[in-house]
Order: sequence, then structure tokens, then C-alpha cells
Amino acid sequence: MALIVPPVGASRRRNTLWLTASVGLLLAVVAYSYLDGQAFRHAAAGAERSRLRIEEANEILSLITSVETGQRGFLLSGEPFYLVEYQAALPKVQRALERFRAMGAADSADWQRLPELVKARLDRMAGTIRMRQQGSISDAVEEVRTGRGKREMDDIREAVARIVAAEGINFRDYSDSAERHGYQTRLLAQAVALLLTGFIWLSGRRINRLALRQEELIENLTVTREREAKGRAALATTLRSIGDAVIATDEQGRVHFMNPVAEALTGWTMEAAEGQPLPEVFRIEEESTGQPAADIAAVVLRDGVTVGLANHTVLQSKAGERIPIDDSAAPIHDDQGKVTGVVLVFRDVTLRRRAQRRLEDSESRYRLLFESNPQPMWVFDNQTLAFLAVNQAAIACYGYSREEFLSMTLREIRPPEDVPHLEEQTRNPALALRTLGPLRHRTKAGVIFFVDVRSHPIQFGDSAGRLVMVTDVTERLRLEEDLRQSQKLEAVGQLAGGIAHDFNNLLTVIEGYGEMLQSEQQVDSPQRVPVQEILVAAQRASSLTRQLLAFSRRQILQPLRLNLNSSVNSTHRMLARLLGEQIRIQSRLERELWQVFADPGQIDQIILNLAVNARDAMERGGTLTLETANVGLRFAEKLGLPAGEYACLSVGDTGHGMDQDIQRRIFEPFFTTKELGRGTGLGLSTVYGIVKQSGGFITVVSDPGQGSTFCVYLPRVEAARAGEPQATPRAAAHKASGECILVVEDDANIRHLVAAMLKGAGYRISEAETPQDALRLLEDPSVACDMLLTDVVLPEIDGLEVAQRAVGLRPGLPVLFMSGYTEHPILRLPGFDRGAPFLQKPFTRDALLGKVSEVLESTDKRPPS
Repeated sequence: MALIVPPVGASRRRNTLWLTASVGLLLAVVAYSYLDGQAFRHAAAGAERSRLRIEEANEILSLITSVETGQRGFLLSGEPFYLVEYQAALPKVQRALERFRAMGAADSADWQRLPELVKARLDRMAGTIRMRQQGSISDAVEEVRTGRGKREMDDIREAVARIVAAEGINFRDYSDSAERHGYQTRLLAQAVALLLTGFIWLSGRRINRLALRQEELIENLTVTREREAKGRAALATTLRSIGDAVIATDEQGRVHFMNPVAEALTGWTMEAAEGQPLPEVFRIEEESTGQPAADIAAVVLRDGVTVGLANHTVLQSKAGERIPIDDSAAPIHDDQGKVTGVVLVFRDVTLRRRAQRRLEDSESRYRLLFESNPQPMWVFDNQTLAFLAVNQAAIACYGYSREEFLSMTLREIRPPEDVPHLEEQTRNPALALRTLGPLRHRTKAGVIFFVDVRSHPIQFGDSAGRLVMVTDVTERLRLEEDLRQSQKLEAVGQLAGGIAHDFNNLLTVIEGYGEMLQSEQQVDSPQRVPVQEILVAAQRASSLTRQLLAFSRRQILQPLRLNLNSSVNSTHRMLARLLGEQIRIQSRLERELWQVFADPGQIDQIILNLAVNARDAMERGGTLTLETANVGLRFAEKLGLPAGEYACLSVGDTGHGMDQDIQRRIFEPFFTTKELGRGTGLGLSTVYGIVKQSGGFITVVSDPGQGSTFCVYLPRVEAARAGEPQATPRAAAHKASGECILVVEDDANIRHLVAAMLKGAGYRISEAETPQDALRLLEDPSVACDMLLTDVVLPEIDGLEVAQRAVGLRPGLPVLFMSGYTEHPILRLPGFDRGAPFLQKPFTRDALLGKVSEVLESTDKRPPS
């Protein structure tokens, strides 16, 4: 059957007609699609703007809420760490407002008003923070209580809510429009698909006819291909010997050659890859994002230039292996200079990339450790001492910005007087690790603090420097100094407690026999004066011992509920005689002064010691002011006292005052600024010990030439406690009527002295040197005993156990303890401290008889059991 080929002219006209019709149809579809697409994009863009406006409005509300939280926390607590959140959120608010304004004005008054409301709120919060930082705590708190901040935040929330509501409506309208246009586009696509199907059917018939003509062309191409095969074989032999991977393409970007290296890297064989588009065989992507990289063959074919691969490009092999590569692609030209293909040359850089990544990771870890370290760190140049790098902790600690640090040297963070020592230390930098300290450093604000410094050499770029880590040891040094001071005080306290027992026993004997000797002298006897001097010296020694015990807080207290005004009034006349006429005494007493729980004698001693200290500071006369006041909870917190209410006793003078160095040491034992022989240095340390033992606090305010004021704060007592001793008038002395008293004392001198004192007052006495002797006497029913007087410290058995066994043998037997040793466990028992009858050595005859009379009197008033 002969093939009938239509005339070329008629075929061309028919093809032109079909092509014109198809192009017209496609242009119409494209035009409609374009207009519909424009409408869709306009609606989508409007919806996106509304969404962004909603997000920005909500972001501003969230950020201003965070700022308010930090500001309110700082106002209420005063803790600086609350400002961290506040300061971190402020720049975010400013950036959010800038983005908000950049979006353009919406059809809403709230859109214009919201930035103004936010700015007004930020200004008010900044003002309250400044008030709080300047110490105006009450004003700052009052600002919170007015509710102005809440009203402003409510206005902001309402404006944001209206904006969100309005933009929500716009978002829905735009979204509906976009959906509608999308639906129309889908319908158009379906219609076009039907039309194209018909067109393809008709075109298929035309293709069958063209296939016959193609066979003719194939014969002509066979010869050309044979010539190309010979050239390709020669080229392939050359390219296979190259160590890099090579891929060549034709002018359509299809692979027609791969050398073995390229086959190994891509995973494609030459047979499988031939004719495939280059992106199918040579699949590359960006290492950082994982997104496909640009088709470099298309770029070379289009522009005819050599193109290098971007850095960090990864080849994905057919098996899925990811291989880092680099190199370039170049055009292939024919004899006429026309681009007929692309040759791509690349190599595996896995090892190089791995080494580079290790280097980057090492640098990243170093920077992370450096910047995130909580200790201040920096690098400085060995030659110039200039800062080369600083971390964030150093910036926060010293107050300089990073730019300021990098323009400074080490000399500028050291006090001027320490700079020569710094230069001496850094003149010959050691190669090994070095630790120095404590050193003095200075912040931007001029605050001096102590640090330990550890450093080691480091090569920083082209500079030989040292990496430094700084540790603030200011608090540690202060604690060490406090520990040394505490150990010193404890040593003196242990010394005082250790000597108290024996010393007080000796003083008891001296005073007791001295009183007995004095009572036997006539008023005009020449021996009376020497005896009086003996008693005065013994009393002074006793007072010194009491001061030591009070200082060490080992003195036995007998606290009562009392009013400090009573103590001031009771000592007023004594102070007038003690201070002399050149010093005027004035009192300002709180009428409704709160009661405290303290030892009246100790309070008198506080007043007398502070008055004597004031007298010595006013050698040419002056004014002594005694003042009492109630200190409430709020004022106590301002003074730095523990939370509570206090009664305050202040003693002020108009003397020469003290500087800060003296004020730091005034409560140390034996510290005095007086010349030798004018003081023991125990007056103020005794006051300190009494106040601390009574559960209170003492402060001093003084300046040279401005006098001094000591303030004693004792806790307020709310209500009377069960079994608490009350300050009652002393009852009349009990008259001895032959009561029998058993005296238990291992020191023969004191035992005989006490027996003599009691016998002289009309009592009958039984003596026991040991606890066993005392208990044997009590077991004998024929031995009368109306009261037990026992020392606390006895051989083998202490006085408390003797008393317990005695009461077991003689129920209801009254017991009176005596001791000069204040460290015995019995003296620290809560019940003993407040209620047990106790007589502190040394004591006088009157004190002994008064205490015995008191114990017997209380026994007589006790109802029978």
C-alpha cells in the first residue's frame, strides 16, 4: 500500500489553523485564570494582613502584661531580679509597636489609639519603678493601690479586643472570597482538561501521519550518530582517567556520559543514567536547609558561563547516602561556538567538611562555655593589658557594656593605688595556670569588691593573651572575718565561764567575812575604813565577773515582765550622782510603752554602762538623752530587724562621736579608746551580751563631732505567760523562828561562812560536805530540815539530783540553789531559768537572808497538799 503524503502547503495551513485555535483558547484560559488568580491573591493577602494585625495586637497585649508583672513584683518586694523580666520585655514591646505601626492604619479608631495607650502605660510603670528605686516605697505601693494601672491595662485589653474582633470579620470576608475564587479556578481547570483531551485526540491522528515522515529522517541520522559515537568513545577514554567525578549532558540537560568516579558517587550506572535529566541523576541540596539546590545545568545552558557549586552542597546518591561535594559546571561548545551541553566536574569533600565541622563545633563550644559561664571571664592582651573579649557575666558584674570593655585595659577596673602591683604581676606573664587573690576590683559605679583570679595563657587571633576567670569573694572574706570575731568572742566567753566558779567562790568568802567583820566594828572604829575598802574592792571584782558573764551571755537571768520607763525612772537619781553636774539629763518617754520580758537588774546595768560611756565622751559637759518608743512592724523592717514589734530604749549624748572604724569594734571585749587605767573595755561588750541574751538587738548611730546614740530593741510581750514571774513589790522579810536549814557545799570556807550567816540570823543549821552526807541526814527522821540550801556543782552528784532525791525523801521540802558556775546544764533548763529559786555567787549576807526568807515565806503561803 502506497503512502499518500498530502501537499506540504495544505498541511501547513491546517496545522496553522489548529495551532491558532489552540493558542487562542489557551490565551483566553490564561487571561481568565490570571484575573481570577489576581482576585484570589488579593483576598488571600487581605486575610493574611488581618491575621498579622490580630497576632501583633495580641503580642503587644502579652508583652505589656509581662512588663507589668515584673514591675509589680519589684514594687511589692523590692527584689532587683523582678526587673530582669521587666527589662527583657521592654525592647520587645517597642519592636512590636514599630511592627504594628508599619502595617498601616486600619479602619478603626482603636488601631490609632492602641500605641498611645501602651506608651502611656509604659511611662507610668517606669515612673513607679523610679520611685521604688529612690526609696519612695510607700508612694510606689500607693500607686499600685490606686488601680490606675489596672484601668490603663483594661483600656488596652478593650482596644485589643475591638481590633481583634474587627480584623476577625475582615479575615473571614477575605477567606470566603479566596475560597470562592479557588472554586472557580478548579471549575475552569476541569473545563480546560476536557478541551485539551479533545485536542490531544485530534493531534494523535496528526502524529501518526508525521511518524511516517520521521522514518525518513532516522536514516539520515544514522550516519551522524556513528560519527558522534567515535568522538564520544575518545572523550570517554580521556574522562575515565580523571580522578574527579565527571558528568556530561546534551543541550537539553540530559545525561549522556558519566565516568566511574561519578558512578560511584551518584550510585547510577552509565547505562541507567543515560538520557535521564541531570537533576534526576545529580540530586543536590543545601546542607543547612535540606532544600533542593538550583539546576546548575539549566543555568549553564541558558547563560553559557561556568558556574561553581554553592558552599555546603550535598549530593544525595541513588541509595540515599548524603555526600558533601564541591566544584563547578562548564558549557560544551561545538565548532560554531554553540552550547551543545554541560560538563560537570565534582569531588567528595566529606573528610574536609568533617574536619571543618569539628573546628566549628570546637569554636562553638568554646564560645558557649565562655558566654554562658556564670563567672565573669575575659581575655586580655599580655603586652597592652587591653581587653580582647568579655562574657555576659563580666558585663553584668562590672556594669560596663561590651563596647566599653573592649576599649579599656585591666588598669581601669583596679583602684589607682593597685595599678603598680598589677603591672608588676603582668610584667612577666607565666606560661602555666596562675591563681591570684584576693585582689581588689572596681565596678563602673566605683564600688570596690574582692575577687580571686584564675588565668592561663591563650592564643587569641594574632595576640598572645590570657583567659581569666573571676570569682567574687567579698562575701566569703566578710564571713571569714565574722568567724574570726565570733571565735574571739567565744574564747573570751569560755574564759569567763571557766573562771567564774572558783572566782565567785573566793569573792563570796571575802565579801561574807568582810561584812561580818564590818558589822562587829563600831561606827567610829579606825578599822572600819580598811574593811570598807576590802568590801568595795570585792564588789568591783564581782561586778567585773558579772560583766564578763553578761558579755559571754552566760549570766543567769531572772527576767520579769517590765516597762522600760520604770527602769529609766529608777536609775535617774543614780545617774545624776554618777554623771555629775556638768552633764544635763533629759528624758522623752513613750506614755503607752509596750512591755518587755527582761531582767530588771540587767536593764539597769545597760543604762548605767551606756551612761558611763556617754560621760567619758562628754569630758566638758553636755546633754544625755534617754528616750523610749514603740517600734512597729513596718519600721522594724526598715531598720533591718527581724519581723516583729519592739520597745526601744535609746541613750544619746552630745560628745565627740566615733568614726566608722571605731564603730565596727566598739562591742569587742577589752577594746577601748581610753588611755591606760581609765577603762577595762568591757562596758559596751557587756551591754551587747545582755541585749543578745535577752533576745534583742542594739544599733549605734554616730559621727565625729556629732555625738552618739545607742538604741536597744527588745521584743514586745503581748500577754502574760503561764507560770511567768511578775514584778511585784518585795514582801516583808521573813523572821527566823528557829527553822532548820541543811547546807550542802563541798567548799569548806563557803559552807562555814553560810552557816555562820544563817546562825547569826536565828536559823538552826545542819552542814553536809558531800551529797551522800546530805542524803543520809535526810533519811534520818530524827534530823529536822525545813529547807535545803545546796550548791549546784558537787562531787559525783550535782545539786539538781540532790534536790530531786531530797524532795523524794521529804515531800514539799523547799530548795534554794546557789552557784558561781554558769555553764552547768541545770542552769540552762527552761523551768529553772524562770522559776527555780537561785542565788548567784558571790552574794552578801543581806542577799542570802533575803533569798532564804523569800523561799520560806513562799512555802508558808503554799496550801497544804
